[in-house]
Amino acid sequence: MSVANNSSATLADVAAAAGVSRSTASRALNDSPRISDATKRRVRDAARSIGFVPNARGRALAVGRSETIAVLITEPLRELFDDPTFSAFLGGITERLSESEYLPVLLQASTKKERERVRKHLERRSFDAVINISPYEGSELLEALRELRVPTVLCGQLEDHPYRGTFSTVYSDDVEGGVLAAEALRRRGRSHCVAILGPRGNPASADRLRGYRSVLGDQLGDEHVLFTGWDATAGFLAMHDLLKRGEVIDGVLAGSDRIAAGVLEALMEHDINVPRDVSVIGFDDHPIASRTTPRLTTVHQPLIEEGGLAAATALAMIDGAAANTLVLHMRLVERDSV
Repeated sequence: MSVANNSSATLADVAAAAGVSRSTASRALNDSPRISDATKRRVRDAARSIGFVPNARGRALAVGRSETIAVLITEPLRELFDDPTFSAFLGGITERLSESEYLPVLLQASTKKERERVRKHLERRSFDAVINISPYEGSELLEALRELRVPTVLCGQLEDHPYRGTFSTVYSDDVEGGVLAAEALRRRGRSHCVAILGPRGNPASADRLRGYRSVLGDQLGDEHVLFTGWDATAGFLAMHDLLKRGEVIDGVLAGSDRIAAGVLEALMEHDINVPRDVSVIGFDDHPIASRTTPRLTTVHQPLIEEGGLAAATALAMIDGAAANTLVLHMRLVERDSV
């Protein structure tokens, strides 16, 4: 039987055209393994011939899944565009999900009102899993995800790992990265070093400092550690203040490449040569590191790979895999600033 294309065609029309029951037609269109390939082809041909357009919500009910994965960010939205870390995570996540039926949905939750809205969607089971790319903020949402038993992947390590066995965690080893950076300064013979890090409460700041100090020890006392923002302006102002104090400095460990870019600008303003007088090492290996003058020696963390692993882990958890922890390694990229 042939029916002209009709956007109002129903699943019952498909079933009649294919000569099968409505439930069989539904299972065939949703690629159920219980239906033979021959029947799937007959049902799909029938659906095509009558112009049947599947309803996304009906499909979700049929398969018991929304086929969406939420990418949660609890930082202010401007950070999503200013910090290349987040775009690298998102690049890895979307690339991996493009190989599946799942769509990534960005959830912004930096304010109380936004977090309340996110919780409502979580309670409605609007998403099959969540990938949190800034898990150190908005802790009440982590509690909600645990309470609601939503498959969740954290991109980043939390202090003492309070959700071990509940959430999966994918992160690059910041302590290892700090060690690599500090060892590079020590090999260069630098003995008057300072560390300029991101916010004090950010776990990455604490871990990178732990790595620096495991190599430099008492040479990097509290008076030689500054906590600020992750951006170039923060790095410039911090370095400017240190130089105004008359500090003797021959090495700078920057908590991000953007901080390091600001440090280089401040040193240039004070006619201090890099690397002859001061060595500077960044962190992340974002594109800016190869565009500074001099080009920046930095610690590379595999952020795109981390995003891809987070997506793969989320897909596995949707299918029933247990929570696990995946740790990626850092490496030093040597350029001209050391």
